[in-house]
Amino acid sequence: MTYQSRRPYKRIRNFFLPFTIVFLALGALAYLVSFNLLRPLAWSAILSFFVYPFYKIIHGKLFKGKYPNVAAVLSTAILILLIVVPAIFVGVTLAREGIRIYGHLASILSKVNIEQGKGLMNLFFPEIIANRIRPFLEDYPFLVNVIEQIGSWIASTLADTSRSFLGDSIRILYQLIVIVVASFFMIRDGHVILDYVNDIVPLPLKEKEAFFNRAKQILQAVIYGITLTAGIQGVLGALGWWYVGLPSPALFGAIMALLAMIPFIGTPLIWGPGAIYLFYNGQIKEALILSIWGLTIVSMVDNFIRPIFISGGGKAHVLIIFIGVVGGLASWGFLGLFLGPLIISLFVFLLDSYRNIWKGYIREYSVKTSPIETPSDRAKE
Repeated sequence: MTYQSRRPYKRIRNFFLPFTIVFLALGALAYLVSFNLLRPLAWSAILSFFVYPFYKIIHGKLFKGKYPNVAAVLSTAILILLIVVPAIFVGVTLAREGIRIYGHLASILSKVNIEQGKGLMNLFFPEIIANRIRPFLEDYPFLVNVIEQIGSWIASTLADTSRSFLGDSIRILYQLIVIVVASFFMIRDGHVILDYVNDIVPLPLKEKEAFFNRAKQILQAVIYGITLTAGIQGVLGALGWWYVGLPSPALFGAIMALLAMIPFIGTPLIWGPGAIYLFYNGQIKEALILSIWGLTIVSMVDNFIRPIFISGGGKAHVLIIFIGVVGGLASWGFLGLFLGPLIISLFVFLLDSYRNIWKGYIREYSVKTSPIETPSDRAKE
């Protein structure tokens, strides 16, 4: 290789190292700057995906492709009305119910008579259940101390939660402002962002299209299928809970909606113990009503509503969705319900793409290296 031919290579090599150093340094600084905004920005991306069909209708059909800012403002307003306002209402309701339950537990714990667990059982359980548990506590007195410690821990935890509620409210308000502002720009310029990401994804054109289609399918399955179905189940479960006279229907309805999003768990984990409680409390009619309502309406609605929303995203294996949902919940809280299945599914998709590309390479290499059989070779055989 001549000196003249080495010059471009040397120039690129001399440029690559400084560029890499500067790029990594600025990338690290950008991460530090945006770290505290990653969670609200992720929410903005998910919510923008949710309301983007409204933007397409408003911008494309109503405004004939004009006034993108006005269309984005109207779409953001729809986002606030459909999602942000109900989320604030649910949050305030849950906080109010939590404070009420905390006051109830605090009053109970202040009246507990630990001796033989009599006062404890009568305060926490109906008489019929207390009569069944009391002999165990009389035979094993240490269980009373264990229950007392658990009750004290619950009371202290609820007290800490109520004290930090004001600080959490300010933080949530700040994050909601970030979510709304970022959603406006993501709704208006989402296609530009996707085009930019599409240009830098290191995949062949065919795999790129499949990659983005898979991401869209998973988001549709999770947002429209799992979330809306779980919300309907939570509302129906809360109605049944309220009808039979059980306390805090809003709180337990929200818990049912959350559990309905998790595969293999579902709402029976809440309304089932509620029906058992009613049965042991002597309310046989209410227990049967709640059981029948839970089995025929709350649990079965999943089989009718979810297929309406889920299309291609349903191709993902149930185990992948389960790992994504449970692992996402453990890692990122409620946000993980959406990010977990998306990340796991896209990772498995990339593994499949790599496998297909590698198998094609091996097949092509085998064809090139295999000996070619000539007519003389066949005559010799």
